[in-house]
Amino acid sequence: MLDERVGEAPVRRLFEAAGLSRYLAGAPTTPVDEREVAALHRTLRRQLGPDCARAVARAAGRRTADRLLARHLPEPLRRLLAHLPRPLVARLLLLSFERDHWRLAGSGAFVAVYGRPIRLGLTNNPLCPDEHSKAPACDFVAGTVEQLCRSLITPRSSVSEIACKACGAPACIFEIEL
Repeated sequence: MLDERVGEAPVRRLFEAAGLSRYLAGAPTTPVDEREVAALHRTLRRQLGPDCARAVARAAGRRTADRLLARHLPEPLRRLLAHLPRPLVARLLLLSFERDHWRLAGSGAFVAVYGRPIRLGLTNNPLCPDEHSKAPACDFVAGTVEQLCRSLITPRSSVSEIACKACGAPACIFEIEL
């Protein structure tokens, strides 16, 4: 995906600058240390600029959601969820974020506040530990959550980050519109 957007040579330089050139030979098959993920995101923002980095991170989040669904949600369960009321599916999905946060947030923790819109807080977000930004920087998480909501709840779902630790907020806050 990144190769298609910026080319093979820039991708190599990005991974080398992040200290992650060992991943150029092939995608990891096991969970990656969150510090490595943070280093890659930090390098993306610095070398590609905020707009390109945001688009790349959001697209990577969507792909991550698709992989999570394929690996961890059996097809019979997906079919069952499709027949449940959307508010119930939303609660189940958000509960899974709170209980199984390491897949999406590493050592961070999610807290959901139900309402319209739904708010999802992420404390101790490992993707922006020492970042300072004028705009929210957690497009990877937003893309992942949005794709999961679109796949499991409604294709009209949208997720936006309204507060970010990188901008000085105490936590990253995402609004989920269903």
